[in-house]
Amino acid sequence: MRRVLAIVAIVFAITGASWLAYQITIAGSDVPPPPPGPPNAPVLHGGHAEGQRLEKRSWSLDYQSIVTSQDGTVATLTGVRNGEIFRKGKPYMKVRANYVIVNVVTNDFNATGPVTIQENDGKHRRRFVSDEAAYSGYAQTLTLNHPAKIESDGVHLDVQSAQVNFRTGDLKLGRIVGVY
Repeated sequence: MRRVLAIVAIVFAITGASWLAYQITIAGSDVPPPPPGPPNAPVLHGGHAEGQRLEKRSWSLDYQSIVTSQDGTVATLTGVRNGEIFRKGKPYMKVRANYVIVNVVTNDFNATGPVTIQENDGKHRRRFVSDEAAYSGYAQTLTLNHPAKIESDGVHLDVQSAQVNFRTGDLKLGRIVGVY
């Protein structure tokens, strides 16, 4: 009798464990995936967007088209031209990119496509070209995590990555690929 009870308990435990594993595996499979973007999001063509930090402008971008999130905190801009990053309320860097995703609350943005960022402060002739760039509005830092070409006061460098702190003027370079 004990042997039969032991076999029944083992079969019951294996069945219960199998059922539990199956339920965990299929959990959430009946939930439809979220839509790719906001439903019926308006697309605006040709315009100007800008962000502020405290009471000074942080950035401004002229674009071909823009789509915003439902809550208005994220904007996706296409065909960015005549963009500006401001330092102390004054234009500091010019920006051009195919696509820019902006968080209008934090003043952060990610740019993709051919991205060109050129310093226009009158002190230096710096230009950064890459296929991707990220800007932190709070830290006032530009990060290039992809290979980039940098021209700075007549020097041309190809680097694997770079980081520019606009607040301090520091420039950190990743591995240098070549010097021309």
